[in-house]
Formats: sequence, C-alpha cells, structure tokens
Amino acid sequence: MCIGDDMKTAFSVYVDFFKNISKNVKLYLGIIFFATVVSSAYNVLFGIYLKNSGFNEAFVGQIMSVNTLGVALGALPVAIFAERMNKKVTLIVGLLIMVISNLIVLNVHIPFIMVFFAFTFGIGNSTLMILQAPIIYEHTPAEHRVTAFSMAFVLQNVAFVTGSLVLGHLSSMLGTFYSDQMAGRIVLNVSTALIFIAVIIALKFSGTHMVSSQREQPLSTTVSVTINGFKKLLQGKTLLYLIQVSLIGLGAGMIVPFFSMYLKYTLTISDGVVGNIMAISQIGTVIGGLIVPPLAKKHGRIRTVIICQLFSIPFLISISFPQGILIITMSFFFRSSLMNMASPIIGSLAMEIAGDEARTFMSSLVSLTNNLFRAVGIYLGGIIMFRYSYNTPYYWTIVCYLIGTFILYKVFKHIDQPKAKEHVVVQ
Repeated sequence: MCIGDDMKTAFSVYVDFFKNISKNVKLYLGIIFFATVVSSAYNVLFGIYLKNSGFNEAFVGQIMSVNTLGVALGALPVAIFAERMNKKVTLIVGLLIMVISNLIVLNVHIPFIMVFFAFTFGIGNSTLMILQAPIIYEHTPAEHRVTAFSMAFVLQNVAFVTGSLVLGHLSSMLGTFYSDQMAGRIVLNVSTALIFIAVIIALKFSGTHMVSSQREQPLSTTVSVTINGFKKLLQGKTLLYLIQVSLIGLGAGMIVPFFSMYLKYTLTISDGVVGNIMAISQIGTVIGGLIVPPLAKKHGRIRTVIICQLFSIPFLISISFPQGILIITMSFFFRSSLMNMASPIIGSLAMEIAGDEARTFMSSLVSLTNNLFRAVGIYLGGIIMFRYSYNTPYYWTIVCYLIGTFILYKVFKHIDQPKAKEHVVVQ
C-alpha cells in the first residue's frame, strides 16, 4: 500500500511538473537525451573497440582518464566562457568540440593524437555537465526543482538504456558482416553524429538566463570573479561536500568505465549481451529516479540518499565475485539503481548550499572535483586491472563509497529535521 501511494504521488507530481515546464528546460532535456545516447555507446563499446583494435587495458584506462581529466580541467574555462559569452553559445561550442574530437579519436589510431583529442572531447563534454544544474534551476519554479532534476536524471537513464540495447545489438549484428573492430567503429561513429541533433536543439534557446553575457567587462575581471567564486566555496559545508564528491568520483572511476570490458572478458559474452546487462542495470535507476521526489518529500532528502547508497554496497561486493550472468545482472541492476537514484537530490542540495550568486561556480567546481578524481580513478583502475585482475579495484571502490556516504551524512544530517522539512519540495 505504501509503494502504491508513493507511485500515485509520483504520478501527480510529474503531471503537475509537465504542466509548468518551461521551453528552455524542454530543450535541455532533448539535448540530454541525444548526448546520453552517445555516452551509452561510449560506455558499452568504446573500451571493447580499443581492445579489438589492439590496445591493452592500461592504454584504455589512459584514454578514458584523459577524457575525464578534460571534463575536470574544462570547468574553469567553461565557467569563464559562459560568463563572458552566454550559456547558449557555450553549449553549442561544447557540443561541436565533442563531435569533432570523438570522430578523430575513433578514426585516427595514432596514440598521442588519440590522447589529445580524448582530452578536448572532455572539455566539450564539460559544458553539458556544468551548465545542466544552473539551466534547470534558473528555469524551473521553486516547487518543481527536485522534480526537474529527477526528470533530467530519469531521461538520461532512459537514453542510456535505449542506447545500450540498440547499439550493443547493432554492433553484434554488424559483426556478422564485418570484423568486431570495424563493427564497433561504425556504431561509435554513427552515434557520435547524433550530437548534431543536440546542436540544432540548442539553437532554439532563448531568454535572459541563456543569452545574457558580460563581454563589456575585461577578461581579467571575469577570471578574477570566477576564481574568487571558487575560493568562497572551498570552506565549510561546501568543502566537505566536495571531499565527498572526490571520494565518490575516485571510487566510480576505478570500476564504472570498465563495466563493459569486465562483463565481456570475465563472462566471455557478445557485445549484444553486454548491452543487455548494461541496459537492465539502468532500468531500476529510471524507476528509482521517478519515485525519488515523493520519497524525499515523505522520508526526507538526506535519509533517502544515505539509505540508497548504503544498500548498494552489498551488490557491489557481489559484482566483484562474478557468479554467472543471472546473478551478476541482478547485482548490476540493484547496484546501479540504489547508488544512482538519489543523484537528483544530491544535485539540488549542492545548488542549495551554494547560494544564489554561486550556482554556476558550484556546478563548475563539482564537475572539476568529480571528474579530476574520477580521472585518477580510471587511470588507477586500468593499471590495477592490467597488473592484477578485473576484480581488485572493486574493493577500493567500496571503501571510497563508505567514507563518502559518511561525509554526506555529516554535511546534511540536519536537513531532515522539522525546520528543514518545509523546504523538501521547493529545491
């Protein structure tokens, strides 16, 4: 009965949300969908494609690490560019950089060129990550913000499921006509071209928050304002929050980018089956993301986050001991669902503690911290898997997740108390 009530509440919340959603949020949700389909192709097939092209796990880890490092180091220039130009132009430039860079990485197999353009792809991708929270926050009424963050999160996972299923099986189908390496290259190139649709959508953005700029002020002033904005966030609750972000990023980096390789080479299965497992693992995340707003309203935001993250740990342990396709698929399903479903709440909390004048800076700093440590995790994960086993990084990830969850509790433990409850739905 409780579950039924939660589902009814979720339905009414989303009906009300879609009645009040702004044009710019609709457009951004469309961009998220197509960009995430590309990400799904990258997550499912890219590591396998590089392995089939003759590169080892250490190089795969290096490429993925440099890509993520680009996202991290792109945080400052993207924040400055968005301030001086505007969010619309910044987003379009970032999307075009992603297309060009990824096409070069996929089709020019010269290691130093691949590494360089993997880095520039990350810089382009950082625009999507950094601008998402401010765009959604600024264009959504207060009472619908948690729902808006949840909707973006759910749509990302729907796109991931769709991309994983379709592209994984497409690669397997093309593998009957071409080599596995060529089949992967074709699918990855075609999926990359979908970013052009996102560019077309981005051209339709309008409104003060999207097109306002600060071009009249000197560049040095913009840089100074941005750096000072970062400095003000490196203290108190925001600093602790960023430490938590770094630990989760480090832990995730050691395992998440290698999921498809882990499945393929420990279970010896086809790309299509890998895609199936990756897609199934996200379905629970979609369902969880949909019911998170009413759960947060009923049980409190931080309580919902902590329970979800702690319950994911046993399934992560199970994945580190592969016991056949059925059990590992179930473990992937529950691990991804529980660890990720509360991400919209965490995102809205980050915007809340940053304050009105620092949301773009906070989003930028979160992206920098998360991706910098994720890049370190990916680099370490590739080396550990190459030298030891595919299982070893999981144990380090579990430690990072436990410490990160404890810090999150310390930062927001008072958020569920009566005084804060009135704000649950308005973030």
